[in-house]
Amino acid sequence: MCRALCAKNKLGFINGTLSKPKKVTDPLHEAWERCNDLVVSWLHNSINPTLKSSIALVDDAKQIWDELKDRFTQQNGHRIFQLKKSLTGLQQENDPVSVYFGKIKTLWDELLIYDPMPDCKCGKLSVLLDRYQRDCVIQFLMGLNDSYSISRDQIMLLDPLPPINKIFSMIQQQEMQHTMLSSIPSPESMALAVRQPYSSYKPFSKPTQQPKRDRLFCTHCKIQGHSLDNCFKAGNAQAPVCAHCHMTGHIADKCYKLHGYPPGHKLHGKAKPLGFSSANMTSLEAEDSSDNKFNFTKDQYQQLLSLLQPKEVSIANHSINHVQTDCTHSPTMNGPFVMDHDWHG
Repeated sequence: MCRALCAKNKLGFINGTLSKPKKVTDPLHEAWERCNDLVVSWLHNSINPTLKSSIALVDDAKQIWDELKDRFTQQNGHRIFQLKKSLTGLQQENDPVSVYFGKIKTLWDELLIYDPMPDCKCGKLSVLLDRYQRDCVIQFLMGLNDSYSISRDQIMLLDPLPPINKIFSMIQQQEMQHTMLSSIPSPESMALAVRQPYSSYKPFSKPTQQPKRDRLFCTHCKIQGHSLDNCFKAGNAQAPVCAHCHMTGHIADKCYKLHGYPPGHKLHGKAKPLGFSSANMTSLEAEDSSDNKFNFTKDQYQQLLSLLQPKEVSIANHSINHVQTDCTHSPTMNGPFVMDHDWHG
């Protein structure tokens, strides 16, 4: 309010420097009355509406101002305590230097309003002003982060200490230098970045298999790949049928008679699927090697097996034809030939 009245050149109406002319015939009497009424209107429009009734009948601006001042003036001790406590615990932390300086400067200015320095025109107050500036500089340096410890030590060696604004400029330049150095990569990091593509190179590897603990496990048959809810041995699902051997319990993709027995099986390596064409392909299995199914002796059967196992793929068809010719003219063979089921006459 004082700033607004000073801008309008009306501050003298509330501080008593422009008193009312005593004579009505004074040429300034009418002008003073007009300006006084203007200030009174500003005061009425600036206060709470509930207080207007208490000053509605007062026509003097200075009287209104003094009455409000006496009514609402309070002690500033608690506010001074809060400001000094905030100044003591204020730290920069993650704030930039400009933001930190703005916070502490605001507290200083408000503290000067509640606890102003005494006015002096003799020049002896300059000692107190110098001490106040020194305390502000020390308080500003105390709240800085440890990254400015070197600059802080160098400033404290100066005698006399520079003004607070000059010190703020020096610390801000140091902050800019820290930012520029942190943005420039070091030679060690650049060398590491160059070596990184070669050192981190790894040959192509097969995709990792799914851990066994993540696979399904049946608690009934103790077999992985399905759960108890889908176990046909427990009667919870229909048993699969193999399209090759027409047996239940597996499918053609896992048929041993079609793909061979796994290692560790008692029939592993004794019967293997032959690699002939689809028209002449047949499988010789150990369980079909009994004399009851083929009506010829064991010596003849061993001779036939030695002829059916060629050493080179290029003479496979020639060996088959030779076996067929020998078997046709042999008088001792009484049973059908192994590949007779492919003939039509």
